[in-house]
Amino acid sequence: MGRRKKGEIKDEGKKEYYIVDKRILPTSIQNVIKVNDLIQETKISKYEAIKKVGLSRSTYYKYKDYIKPFFESGQEKVFSIHLALVDEPGILARILDVIANHNMNVLTIMQNIAIDGVGRATITVQTTENVLRQIEGMLEIISEVEGVKELRIIGSN
Repeated sequence: MGRRKKGEIKDEGKKEYYIVDKRILPTSIQNVIKVNDLIQETKISKYEAIKKVGLSRSTYYKYKDYIKPFFESGQEKVFSIHLALVDEPGILARILDVIANHNMNVLTIMQNIAIDGVGRATITVQTTENVLRQIEGMLEIISEVEGVKELRIIGSN
C-alpha cells in the first residue's frame, strides 16, 4: 500500500452529487444535456441529436451516463406539507386517503413522536402539472380532517 502525500485526497470511487445551475457548466456538458433533451422530446436517434447539436460522439458517450435532470419529467411537481396533528389513531391515514383520492403520489413521510399530545409530520407529495390546480382544494379538505391543528406548504419545485 502506498502512502498518501500531504494534501492528497483519497478517492475510493464514492459518488457525490451537487445541484448546479446549468449556466455555469462547460459548453460540452450543456450540449450533452441538449442532446438528451432532443432525444426525449423529439424521439430522434442519439446519432441524429448529436449531429444536430454539433457535439462529438466521444464527448456525448463520455458524459451521458453522468448527467440526469433533477426531476426526470418536467410534468411532475413535488411539494411538502407540514402538519401538526393530534396524537390519535387514524388521523394520518385519513390524510393519506385524501392525497390518494386526488391522484397524488406520496414520496416520503417523516413523523416525529408526539409531545404534549401533538405530533408533527411532513409529507412530500408528487403530482403532475394537470393535477396541480387541485392542490388548493385538497389542502382545504386535509385542514378540515378532525385532529389537524396546523397545515403549511413548506416547499415546492
